[in-house]
Amino acid sequence: MKLDHIGIVVRDLVATATALERIVGLKLSDVENYKDILQVGFLPIGDLDIELLEPTTDEGLNAEFLRDYGEGVHHLAFKVDDLDTAVAHAVKEGAQIILGPTEGARGKRIVFLAGDEMGGTIIELLESI
Repeated sequence: MKLDHIGIVVRDLVATATALERIVGLKLSDVENYKDILQVGFLPIGDLDIELLEPTTDEGLNAEFLRDYGEGVHHLAFKVDDLDTAVAHAVKEGAQIILGPTEGARGKRIVFLAGDEMGGTIIELLESI
């Protein structure tokens, strides 16, 4: 298992990416439209990415997060070798699936787990398709 990215929900992806480049030198590498509900931008930093998530509709987990909590860290994403095995283990240990399995950004197969027992931060498990 390895940390793949940190997902941050933002109101304005371009403005946030511009500020991150100006202040800490991170550069936006690409932006992807995800299922017409999100603009997703990636800022590489070493072996991981900062993933900026700008909801483009009022629907979905990220739009709900933005309404309830405002901008901020939404999830930590861990790359796993076998998503089904990792999810089965997490559920056996009491984790609750809140989304997935489904196809995520960049063609990854993903599952989101509720963060209630893990410091309040949602955990994403992913594997390349």
